[in-house]
Amino acid sequence: MQERESMAPASRSTSASAFAAGLVVLGGLKAETVPIKSAFLALGTIFTCYLTSSVLLGHTPLWLPDITHCARGSPERYFFRIGMCTSCCMLVLVWVTTGVWADRVCKEHGTRGSCCKALPNDKSALTGAVGCLLLIMGSCCIEPGDMMPWTFHTIGATGFFLCQVFAMCSVTSNVSSAARAAEESGLVVHGVSPMGLVIKKWCVKAFYALLALEAILPICGVKGPTGAVLEWLLPANVMVWV
Repeated sequence: MQERESMAPASRSTSASAFAAGLVVLGGLKAETVPIKSAFLALGTIFTCYLTSSVLLGHTPLWLPDITHCARGSPERYFFRIGMCTSCCMLVLVWVTTGVWADRVCKEHGTRGSCCKALPNDKSALTGAVGCLLLIMGSCCIEPGDMMPWTFHTIGATGFFLCQVFAMCSVTSNVSSAARAAEESGLVVHGVSPMGLVIKKWCVKAFYALLALEAILPICGVKGPTGAVLEWLLPANVMVWV
């Protein structure tokens, strides 16, 4: 028992050092800053398009226009393409880093296989990255009037949210299982914030609730700006999780 306890700090220290060393990516940019920057860039782009389209130019109403229509006029559609495509490229890096991080957490506590409730961490990261590529497709094809290819946009936007919810749920579940196993063994999981994990769990629950509402409300014949509200809340929820 004493030998195990004496080895644990050294093992955790080595793991923490390896984790910290792995956070440096191209250009000296640290990967832990990428999620924050990508999230603020996405939300800032959406707000800029709303401000330009609804407040300054009057292309869309001030009260609850959906995000897509805020990005159909000029010059807001160019703002949207540049901002969202850049943010999505950053989010691909976020998912790659997230997959490696989550897999390391599970592997460190011997739960790499058993903690995967939905998708393994590498497949979860791939699913999240594919969703980002779908959103790039859905963002780049936004055009005014009859030029709008709604089918491609719908596939891209809907595919993004579906991929994100599967990836978010899987990673959150996997890391939660590893953290619980570590807690039961009296160990501390390095690189995992307890508060951050709680926030992620609530984001997953909110995501399921929002998707359920989007499916149920039309069936129940509920009319009004509910679609626009959900369209604003879904990306905000993803960015909070990120």
